Amino acid sequence: MQAPFATFLVAVLSGAACLLAPSRVEAQVVSSRVDEGAPQGLFPGAILDAAFRKYTPPGNVFSPYYSWDAHLAMDVTVVRRGRGALAFSSMFQSVGTENIRKRVSVGGTGYLLGLRYVHTRSARFQLSSGLSHFSSHLTRDLDDKTDEERARGGPIPDVDDPSEFNVLYVSGHWALHGRPLTPELHLAIQPFNFRFDGRHADYVRPVYLGTRWTLWRGGHQSILAETQQEIGKDPFVNVSLVFAVYRRDQTDSRFQAFVSGSPGGKVRVSPQIGALRGGLAFGIRMRFRA
Repeated sequence: MQAPFATFLVAVLSGAACLLAPSRVEAQVVSSRVDEGAPQGLFPGAILDAAFRKYTPPGNVFSPYYSWDAHLAMDVTVVRRGRGALAFSSMFQSVGTENIRKRVSVGGTGYLLGLRYVHTRSARFQLSSGLSHFSSHLTRDLDDKTDEERARGGPIPDVDDPSEFNVLYVSGHWALHGRPLTPELHLAIQPFNFRFDGRHADYVRPVYLGTRWTLWRGGHQSILAETQQEIGKDPFVNVSLVFAVYRRDQTDSRFQAFVSGSPGGKVRVSPQIGALRGGLAFGIRMRFRA
């Protein structure tokens, strides 16, 4: 189903992540080392994740409407007992248009909520199953930008992805520490999308795959290569090179700078990572564990 971008950006905005995104914090950037000896009990840990991404030339038809994005995400372990844990995740995401009369403008906002059960099989493998809900909201700034582009004779592109996701999924996370490049892999199977009111739900790509590879590590700094992709109709892939610093006493570095690229020149939305525009981008990400 296609819709004018002005009406549809609702669909591109929430997502998250963080991770992970899955867009809970565990899928945006593949979650960190699997830990068998994690603290037990109520609210034993949480991750706070914030990121900003700015797209660069060359542009495409979506550039006026999707110039940058940012998110704030939280992933909380509600309770952990033995190898099992219940976790809740949320992410608030904003997508910005190109400036309107020198004013910074936000074309849309959205959110992703997730609840999952996690079973730690070993220090190298976790198995998860849960529910993710994604929805988003349009702003007047997007209407203004659409009117501005229409007056200039610019295109108003269409986007195919739906504006809402409710998915049940099963995922696995492998952390192959001790192997060359210390590979990590996150695989999620999300076979269908549904609506709580029973109405027909739009298509969701059924397979998500995220990877992370450590190209270099020295002290509290490292250089990482990360990929995010969904497989199915109209698949997408996003590749990032990350410079991470200030690791100290947590497995993930507190500050990360990255450059990324996604081919195709389209806008995609995923219940795993949120909104993504094709093109080249750079940005920063901060992550804190509690």
